Amino acid sequence: MTLADVGREPMIVREQGSGSREALEHALAEANADLTAFRVVGEMGSTQAIKQAVRSGVGISIISKRAVEDECRAHLLACVKLKDLRVSRFFYLVTHRDRSRSPLAQAFVDFVESQLPERASQ
Repeated sequence: MTLADVGREPMIVREQGSGSREALEHALAEANADLTAFRVVGEMGSTQAIKQAVRSGVGISIISKRAVEDECRAHLLACVKLKDLRVSRFFYLVTHRDRSRSPLAQAFVDFVESQLPERASQ
């Protein structure tokens, strides 16, 4: 599926000002496009709301693979990779610099670090 294919469908996006929306708008700009080229039929305040709207047949959406992997696995949503769009987003792991981490907190940090692309390929 390509951006041109997506442009023919009613589309649901995150609300103005959300990090997900900004990442999508930035990726579209990199692909020489913007949201005005799409049939945006709704703006939602959460990824959960978007998934429910898609399941109800309101339209399609471009959201994180991680956000829908359970629904894709259960065949509740049809998940298709876009050929000509790469959306990336930065997250920051914040911890208290003067406190030691519990074993559970350290396990979480280790997991997050193991998911980083530069670490995953090593």
